[in-house]
Amino acid sequence: MSLFLKKRLRIVVIAAFAFGLGVLAAPRPAYALFDSGAIVAAIGALQGAMDSVIKATSSALNSSLGLINGSLGSGFTQLSNYMKAQVGAQEQISDANNLVQARLARDVRNAEQRDNHAVNRQDCLNLEGGQAAVVAARNGGDVAAALDKGKDLRAQAHKGTPAWEGAGQAAQAANNNHFSLYCSDAEADAGVCSLANEDQRDADQNVGSLLSTPVYTDKTAITRANDYATTLIQPFAPAALRGSNLTSIEGQAALPGRRSYNAAISLAQHVGDDIVGWHANTVTLSTAQKAEATREGIRNTDVGSEYEATELEINRKYSGTDWQADLQAMPSPKSVLIQIAMLDSQRNWLLWQQYKLDQQRALMEADRLAIEAEHRLRPVSPMPVPTTTLQ
Repeated sequence: MSLFLKKRLRIVVIAAFAFGLGVLAAPRPAYALFDSGAIVAAIGALQGAMDSVIKATSSALNSSLGLINGSLGSGFTQLSNYMKAQVGAQEQISDANNLVQARLARDVRNAEQRDNHAVNRQDCLNLEGGQAAVVAARNGGDVAAALDKGKDLRAQAHKGTPAWEGAGQAAQAANNNHFSLYCSDAEADAGVCSLANEDQRDADQNVGSLLSTPVYTDKTAITRANDYATTLIQPFAPAALRGSNLTSIEGQAALPGRRSYNAAISLAQHVGDDIVGWHANTVTLSTAQKAEATREGIRNTDVGSEYEATELEINRKYSGTDWQADLQAMPSPKSVLIQIAMLDSQRNWLLWQQYKLDQQRALMEADRLAIEAEHRLRPVSPMPVPTTTLQ
């Protein structure tokens, strides 16, 4: 209750109390046994006083209630204003938070788009390495094709080859090539040739000439590898069937066997020539491949082979720190997925090379089956030749 209301009530109570005392303290006239007029007058005076007190009290109460209602209305209005302000503040906070979240989502999306369209350093290195391997494979195939053509002419004893003149000439030509390049200690002691240097002695009989080195760095290394493959598969070609040997009945009967022999030798030589082509120096290595060769202790050469380029490309991802560091630092899953896809592409390329080799192996197996079938047929007695004379 307000201070003003308390004062007004206090005044009303004091007035009523004073009025009661005045009435009781007033002198009383001497009445008869019963003076009704005085009583009526006293009652009227008392009612008037009470009416005054009630009116004053009612006025004070009405005034106080009015003040109370006004104060409560102002309070309610203020509370309403506070609530409106609070709701507005909450709306502003929500709007600001939504704006921040929207900007954050946009920035994240922009960063993802940037990362997805950015080219990783390893993408370029992988492309360079793959191109080097493919170019080397194409050039290596050309080397193998050139070797196949020359060896087929030699094996088939075409004109201009030693076997055209005869088997002795073909054998002597093979010996002369060996003596001139790969003379051993025993041969030198026998006086048939001059001793070759340590790397060349009997190199046409050592498998290391063909397989040990990842790349043939010069023509001498290529010749050494080719001579080993020739010594392994066909040291010298049989003499040519020509002249009367070709026109006679025996020569005609021998022709199918000779053609089969030539075909088998051509296949076997192609396998060896393909290996030579893999190791021939046919391509320029990429910068990353050269760096990997240096880490592995291989002599860093500008020109490499299909074998070396493929091996270095595989090794630099398996054990190279550069590729591993870039892989760990790649900003998005897309970059890692690209690396996985590149590895799958490389694996598919190697499987394709394996498939081509499997074709050659299948042909060799077919040739072995044919030879075994011929061997089974030989013990069988030939059937008699029918005659036109009827018995």
